Amino acid sequence: MCSIPGLPTPGSEVTVGIRRVNPNPKCGLVELWVNIDDGSKHAYEQMKEQIQLPKRKFCGSEGKTGDLCLVCIGNMWHRARIMSSQSETCKVFLIDQGQSYVSTWDALAWGQSDSFFLPPEIESCILANILSVKENWSKKATKFLTSLAGKTLNGVVKHVLMPDRTILLDIPLVSKQMCTLGAIRKVPADDFKGVVLECLTSPKEDAPVTACNVTLDRRAKVQLDDRYFYPELLCGMYETVNVTEVTDPGNIFCNLQIYSKSLKTLSEEIQQFYKESSESKGERPQTYGEPCAARGSNGMWYRSLLKQNIGPSDELVEVAYVDVGKTELVSAGCIRHMARKFLRMPVVTYRFSLYGVVDDCTGWTANQNEYLKSLLLDKTFVAKIEKHFQETYSVMLYAGNAQCMNTCFTEKAKVVPPALAEGQQKDVQIEPPSEEQDVHFKNLVSSTVKNLQEKALSRTENGLYMGNADTVPSSDPSDFNTTDDQHLSQSFHHEHVLSVGRTLDVTVSCVEGPQKFWCQKTKSGESLRRLMKGVQNHYASVHPLPIVKSLCVTRNPDDGMWYRAKIITNRHSPEVDLQFLDYGGTRRVPLGDVFPIDPAFLELEAQAFQCRLVNPKVNSSWTASASAEFQKFLAAGDSQHAGFKCIVKDRTCDEEGQPVNVVDLETPSQSAWNVLSLVPMDTYNYSTYDMELGTKEKVWVTFSETVHSFFCQLNRNSHLFNKVMEDVQQLVSKSQCSGDLVRSDALCLVRYSDNEWYRGKVIQTSPEPKVLFVDYGDTLTVNSSHVRPWPASASAAKSVPVLAVALGLFGVPADVPQEVNQWFANHAVGTTVTVSVVDRGDSGKLMVEVFEGLLNVNVIVREKVAHVKRAKTSQGIRADQVCSKQVTTPDEDFLTEELNRISNLGEQNKDQNGKGACAVDEPLLERPQYTTLVAIAECEHEKMLNEESTQCLNVTPKVLVKTPKDINSNDAEMLQPEKSYAYHMPIISHHKSEEMYASCIVGPSYFWCQFAHTENLNAVSSLAQSIGEALQDSEVPKSLIPGSPCLALFSTDSKWYRAEVLRRNDSTVCILFVDYGNESEVDIKDVRYLPCSLMEYVPQAFLCSLDGFDESKGSWDDEVYDDFYNLLVDKPLAVTVVSAKNNSEIVLQEHSVKIKCEGTDVNEVMQKYWKPIYTQTEDIQAAYPPQPSPPNTESNMTLLEENANVSMYKKPNISPNKSEMVYASCVVDPNFFWCQFADTDALERLSILAEEAGRAEPHLNSLETLIPASPCLALYSVDRQWYRAQVISREDRRIHVVFIDYGNDSVVDVRDVRQLPLNLRELAPEAFLCSLRGFGAPKWDDGACEEFFSLIIDKPLRVSVFHVENHLEVALPQHAVEIVCEGIHVNQMMAKYGKEKDA
Repeated sequence: MCSIPGLPTPGSEVTVGIRRVNPNPKCGLVELWVNIDDGSKHAYEQMKEQIQLPKRKFCGSEGKTGDLCLVCIGNMWHRARIMSSQSETCKVFLIDQGQSYVSTWDALAWGQSDSFFLPPEIESCILANILSVKENWSKKATKFLTSLAGKTLNGVVKHVLMPDRTILLDIPLVSKQMCTLGAIRKVPADDFKGVVLECLTSPKEDAPVTACNVTLDRRAKVQLDDRYFYPELLCGMYETVNVTEVTDPGNIFCNLQIYSKSLKTLSEEIQQFYKESSESKGERPQTYGEPCAARGSNGMWYRSLLKQNIGPSDELVEVAYVDVGKTELVSAGCIRHMARKFLRMPVVTYRFSLYGVVDDCTGWTANQNEYLKSLLLDKTFVAKIEKHFQETYSVMLYAGNAQCMNTCFTEKAKVVPPALAEGQQKDVQIEPPSEEQDVHFKNLVSSTVKNLQEKALSRTENGLYMGNADTVPSSDPSDFNTTDDQHLSQSFHHEHVLSVGRTLDVTVSCVEGPQKFWCQKTKSGESLRRLMKGVQNHYASVHPLPIVKSLCVTRNPDDGMWYRAKIITNRHSPEVDLQFLDYGGTRRVPLGDVFPIDPAFLELEAQAFQCRLVNPKVNSSWTASASAEFQKFLAAGDSQHAGFKCIVKDRTCDEEGQPVNVVDLETPSQSAWNVLSLVPMDTYNYSTYDMELGTKEKVWVTFSETVHSFFCQLNRNSHLFNKVMEDVQQLVSKSQCSGDLVRSDALCLVRYSDNEWYRGKVIQTSPEPKVLFVDYGDTLTVNSSHVRPWPASASAAKSVPVLAVALGLFGVPADVPQEVNQWFANHAVGTTVTVSVVDRGDSGKLMVEVFEGLLNVNVIVREKVAHVKRAKTSQGIRADQVCSKQVTTPDEDFLTEELNRISNLGEQNKDQNGKGACAVDEPLLERPQYTTLVAIAECEHEKMLNEESTQCLNVTPKVLVKTPKDINSNDAEMLQPEKSYAYHMPIISHHKSEEMYASCIVGPSYFWCQFAHTENLNAVSSLAQSIGEALQDSEVPKSLIPGSPCLALFSTDSKWYRAEVLRRNDSTVCILFVDYGNESEVDIKDVRYLPCSLMEYVPQAFLCSLDGFDESKGSWDDEVYDDFYNLLVDKPLAVTVVSAKNNSEIVLQEHSVKIKCEGTDVNEVMQKYWKPIYTQTEDIQAAYPPQPSPPNTESNMTLLEENANVSMYKKPNISPNKSEMVYASCVVDPNFFWCQFADTDALERLSILAEEAGRAEPHLNSLETLIPASPCLALYSVDRQWYRAQVISREDRRIHVVFIDYGNDSVVDVRDVRQLPLNLRELAPEAFLCSLRGFGAPKWDDGACEEFFSLIIDKPLRVSVFHVENHLEVALPQHAVEIVCEGIHVNQMMAKYGKEKDA
């Protein structure tokens, strides 16, 4: 059946409409019949009508197995495929019913070729990986399953089984509910697939059991305890591995080295056990996927899995050795049951594939595979886990010297990695690190190898696994990563990052104080009780196992009960720190009481979610009295036995980065917030003043500790600053110095050296008082006489939130040298800059990009960091030698030219403002300047840094940043980054030959070129990738309109690139990669905001078309595209730009070019493929004579009359003297308005078909088909959707159309017009042109039009048609109508205007 389109791929997410459900009581499977494409019902109805006229009936038994045909059942023809045949009958598969049918040959017929284009309407599915617990489904389970019919649900395709075309579909919602009902059990994927295959396979005649019986027998044998356990590996982690088997780059088997000794001990015990045992007693394993022991061809016994069912006549059996990764055929007599004690050791051999290494679609050659074996087999490497899909981990393998084996194989085996654009092989996925990165990476890999090997030695020496059921493994907490398993941990915690504003009933399960407590959802209480009961029963007699993951089960020393938990601290001692997942709280427990969690207990998500009580005073610490009041509130609530209502106010993270819900708790009588708000609190309010991601602000930098921690005041808060200062001065004038010692953490008033008083907070009182100036962010040592306690009654000045907002530079390395921090402080403090919020850092700090004028300070800081590091590693070399001889990575010398410019700009600011503050016309938050003391040595190094930078400025930079050169102060505001919403246009010299390469080729009228020198491209791509990785966890842009710049992830190489939005769909975005030219459909979750720093660099590719070929005056032959591609691809080109113009589809220019390639004039060669208009057929010339320009009314009318019957739409489905319910869709005046039918089902179907056709139809080859009155598809510029239209007129490349299903008209570019498919032309318009009956053609004034508009717009109208006339201008029928709206006769209401005009 695979030739029929529509099969979903394994791993894909689908939305299914469930049509029928069968909870099969015999096989224990849940069978579903679903519609995967529920939105094409009209297309299937049309297909069913078409196939009722078969092409011809069969002549005898002429059909062969696999042929597509039609079968007649009950006088109706259905699509089918022949499955098997006999002399008189044949068995067919009904494509649209998902079941087989036995038919006679005379009931079969051949269908038309287009009858089988649509995929099956109904697909047969089986609910994946679950079997019934009992032989018959319970009543509750049956009722629930049968209720699914008619519902639409989301699922994931696990397998597609052929030839039965059965989809194994996982629907999490259904599986979860069935587990809750206790009606099913989870089965491993391979086991389940084997069960389904047995059920689908017809039993042999001599077989004593049915498929159902085999399935029941399998369910009896393959219990959850009788299978291997496969611990998951964490993506992003490093593991030391031994390569045990190599097939090809996609099938490499490795085991974890830390288990080497345990595996050796296990193997010795298996050999001893099975050599001592006699022949197998009783039945041996027979079922696919069942664990077994198998003796290989070398005489060794291995832990194995059956890869096939064993029949009575089978002599050889295929098995997989799970600890080696090898598959082998062995004698059926060499199969034994696997002893349960050998199942306890986890399987730690994994299938790996080399990340970024793919074949050329022809498969791997024997030589390549042999070379790979010689490179890897039986050797030890460090593997970095990059991705995990199904049973395969994509990895980067590194040798002990940090050599990347992926790269080594790619280069030595002559594998061509995929390129970003078709035909381009310059961007390789696997890139060697730069020199500076190489040193760091070698250290990293070496230390990783050393640490992991030490852990392996320590672990195996301590007897991690000795194969004895009575042996207690002494697992060291260092043996596992305390980092959460990404998959399991997320499934536990993401459920409890609750949406703000949500209210739910909870029980408070654990309390450390108002700042930290845990709640459980009341409705989940019964599920938790069942889980706890199961955990107690299971672990009452469990045998110890090694700890593999941070999720575990532990015995609480307080009550002796078992709880699900997570290891949070590795203390390298016999004790570990745990957090209880279902009740909250942390506890230190002995390592002997910690056990790995059985996967069966991971179905229910963690029940406790961490909370923090919303604080009446933001960011303040809770006092002891407040904590006591909170405990009293909880005790009172518990005594009422009514539980609590939890209202989520906000979301945040704790110091470990774990999600915390900021909540208020309520009882029927009061809330915790109200109770604690009465407790006095000594604190200020804090705020970020609505600075959200993507916003830009003018700010004044007040203090800088490092580039990662500095403070600013918002310019728009200047009025608040003035208010605070005024209130503080009044408080000081009224208060007296009490002489009382102000305690630590107390609020205070503090005097600065300018004798002005400011708001402060005491940090320490001895040996000298230190006070934080809260509105500036800096902490200073002050005289104790300059500190006064905050007056108790003074609340107004305290109520204004702290004006200093904490910021950090985004995308700057963590280890910034002190010299660079000091340079930033010197240049930034006291200066007004623009900040753009890119991300949120720790404790809610805003991570920003800083702009001073047009310059990006983040980029300059990165440049200075790289420069200082180079200077420190070459202290014995003169500065000028450093500048002239250095070899840098692409983004290190990126903006050396800008260093001088920002220094000059800073000096200009200081000259203009005296103290380096903002410009005169900007609001100032005035405060006397002060300087942080710096050691003399640091000042000297700063001087040296500046001198070196100056010398570097004299060297021509490798990367030219193409920004406007002549910018004066008046232009600065206009060109500021925050006002720019598009890329800068590339600066390309006209009439000058440049060496280039074609990066993306569509045809002679649309292709992209890049400069041959790729320094700029490499630098921009490297910067985009680094910023994209840093933004991976940031939110998706909310506004993605056509033309928006963005960062997008290219799916082929999983790298980030600059892009521009072309159009947006529901869950995807069509984007253009502006540095390469190729387009791609990207999932919306893989798109990020484009930082302003990347906006400054012009696109590195530019759009081209061959000069001398105007598509309005001719068209290309179909053969041109392949020949043009082959002529340009991967060849150096001499490109001369002749002219440039704006492109109608993208916000970039299109360049008309002349090209020479290897001495050949490409423009001249392409002439033979060009067909001017005059070479078109004479029939087209006769039917569509050339139009005068500009067209006059007379000739236009003549043409319309001549073509009145050419390609016209059908008339609207409305009859004279019959009333219809409609809505007004487009209103000009009472003589010209459009109505749509109130029933919009047909309109919605039409819109879907038109959108699909618009995307699928090619560009028009000839413009002469676009004559007035011709039907077409046109792109509406407002929503970028395709609609049916009719041409009104054409002038050059601009087409005036009317959208016939709505009535509005528009002028569109010829590129946005497509030919209308025949099936859309035959459907009548859903809107029809109208005029009010009885008014002739009066000139309606504005008042009449406004009243008419208010009478009919957005209201249901009953319209009666009295007669129909042709409207000459739009070549459509116009209906004279009478309208009744909400009981009002509109014609009568408008009569006063019409009569006055007639008079």
